[in-house]
Amino acid sequence: MTLILVLIGGGCGALIRGMLTDFCNQRFKQSYPIATIIVNIVGSFLIAFVSGYSLQAHWLSPLFTVGFLGGLTTFSTLSSELVKFLNQPRQLGHFIIYSVIQYLGAFLACLLGYFI
Repeated sequence: MTLILVLIGGGCGALIRGMLTDFCNQRFKQSYPIATIIVNIVGSFLIAFVSGYSLQAHWLSPLFTVGFLGGLTTFSTLSSELVKFLNQPRQLGHFIIYSVIQYLGAFLACLLGYFI
């Protein structure tokens, strides 16, 4: 049963991430992957926020935390985008800024979510 809950939650999280990525790509024509920043920072906040509470329903953690938020956030896309910045000429500054935004933003969002 847990596996099914993780699959359902993960599919929904990945679907939302895909829709947000498409929306941001159409709306914002810039070199920074805005959608990845949004999902990782919001996801980090929510994972820490939810972890601060003992979930009464035993099925909620696999569905929401592991499944949905795991599918929503994306470490692999972040890593791929960082490699793309490194492979482009004169993009070291973008690489550094994007890294700081992602890692510091996610860390601060976790702190905020945990201590609320």
